[in-house]
Amino acid sequence: MRYVLLYLKGMLMGAADLVPGVSGGTIALITGIYKELLESINAVSWTSLKSFKSEGIKGVWKKINGAFLLALFGGILSSVLIFSRVLEWLLINEPIGLWSFFFGLLVASILFLIQTELRFNLSGLVFLVLGAVLSYLITQMTSVSNEVPLWYLFLAGFIGISAMILPGLSGAYILFVMGVYQTIVSNVRQAQDLLVNFSQEQFVQISSILGVFILGILVGIKVFAKFLSWLLIRYPERSLAVLIGLMLGALNKVWPWQNQLPKSSEEAPEMTVAVFPQHFEGGSPEMGKALILMFFGFVLFFALERSKVLFKK
Repeated sequence: MRYVLLYLKGMLMGAADLVPGVSGGTIALITGIYKELLESINAVSWTSLKSFKSEGIKGVWKKINGAFLLALFGGILSSVLIFSRVLEWLLINEPIGLWSFFFGLLVASILFLIQTELRFNLSGLVFLVLGAVLSYLITQMTSVSNEVPLWYLFLAGFIGISAMILPGLSGAYILFVMGVYQTIVSNVRQAQDLLVNFSQEQFVQISSILGVFILGILVGIKVFAKFLSWLLIRYPERSLAVLIGLMLGALNKVWPWQNQLPKSSEEAPEMTVAVFPQHFEGGSPEMGKALILMFFGFVLFFALERSKVLFKK
């Protein structure tokens, strides 16, 4: 049952990472697997692999917590492949409902973590504010480039995965800021289409783009996971305060009602600003649907929190 739930949490992480504004790291933190995730990633090293001769496959598999990583990343990968089209459709056709659900989930997790993890002293509050300000400033950044050379895709993968494992910082949004989000989503969709209509020319092109991007992800996740683990061991209270702050600062980007700001030029990227429902200019604010889905996201968090009992050995 533990690994089935891990797989489902991985699917939720994958779905969150697909949405600009939501972080898979947030899901990992609120479902109680964040520290184990970082420790397991750090355990995958050349030293661990070299012990294959003395300890065999079983020993190495246990050392790197292989069952945990397989279940979790299997869920993430399944979610990306299954939900990339669904979430793309929801972002276009049901944005208020989608953002309402994630907003409710995020608010519940922030309230819970403030109550259980935050120390209400000067240091804790200062680092909470620092994390919130940093996260808010990042959500105000705009796309900087439409050209996507391979070296830039590697850099985007490296930075994007670093944000994806940070609660509150959306890796998908970072990819959007860097101008590669649509490129990656489009190539994932085209890779799926190749299974039905194979084209060697397309295969080479898609493989080079996704291959370089994935290489950046693999390098980034190792480097950043080690850094985060060091912080959580050395400065646990301050690190958790910053992580909660990062989630708090991202709330404005997940707010369901966003109005588009006027463009300064045709080439300028689209910018939005959070507004109250009565000032929403994108049609009906769909208050009933939004409140129901916010409540559902809020309740789902506590259901996931209760499921932690099943994880105890």
